Amino acid sequence: MPEHSYTAESADFQSLLTMGFSEIEAAKLVHMKDHVTEQTEYRELLQESRRLDFIRWLIDHDRISH
Repeated sequence: MPEHSYTAESADFQSLLTMGFSEIEAAKLVHMKDHVTEQTEYRELLQESRRLDFIRWLIDHDRISH
């Protein structure tokens, strides 16, 4: 994970430091917080894509009609 200069200016980063986290730990936690939403959205898109693929398979194999 690359270090970002904006991290040191973050209120979250400063708060984590005051709680006793090291700079490296705080930077990793801030990074994770910033990217967890992206990962959740990706997983949801992937699940939706799989559902649609399954529905397409059902239609293609005459298991259901549209």
